[in-house]
Amino acid sequence: MSKHLAIFIIGTQILLACASAQKEGAVSANLETQVRADIKGIDQQMTDVRPEDKRYSELLLQKAKLLLKIESFKEASLVLRELQNSKDGRNLEHLDHYLGSAYLGINDYDNAIVHFRKSDNVDRDFESVTRKKMWAKAYFEDEKYGQALGILGRASKEKNFEKDLFYYETVVVSFYRIKEYKRCQLVLEEGLQKFPESLVLKETSEKINQVLQR
Repeated sequence: MSKHLAIFIIGTQILLACASAQKEGAVSANLETQVRADIKGIDQQMTDVRPEDKRYSELLLQKAKLLLKIESFKEASLVLRELQNSKDGRNLEHLDHYLGSAYLGINDYDNAIVHFRKSDNVDRDFESVTRKKMWAKAYFEDEKYGQALGILGRASKEKNFEKDLFYYETVVVSFYRIKEYKRCQLVLEEGLQKFPESLVLKETSEKINQVLQR
């Protein structure tokens, strides 16, 4: 598996985990066991490396990515903070992307936003769509609906962007919360054609109809 594909999968997992009401059971027991064994191996390697060595930072990053893979976001955030404060950690690629992902996973939206913004500045072409969706998720959960809409608007112009269920539910609810009812209705109609079973879209449709009938 390529490095970029692995990172894309991690980002997708984080979005799904944050959106799911059953987040705790999202990772299979077999995957958890396998990844924990890999992490144990990394911990053993780290005992033979001095903290000031570059290899130590590389091992920390490997460990953090594995923790993100099994949605152990709190542990990942602690490892990434240690990495951030290490001698060579700040020079490692994509560190802000991983920090934003971990903070989003533990509902620390302010820090997630900070690091996704930094990642967008230094890693603009790296997993851009996935990052923007997670960044928008952080803004949305922090009730900053205008900012969430702005990020998704930028993301939607990228050639590999997909208007998925996350996109429609986030945009529709954001427009509704900021009382942009006409724009909400336009996106809502399109979203319901693609995802007619979405409870969020159906409930928002009922609310919009009530508002516009007044």
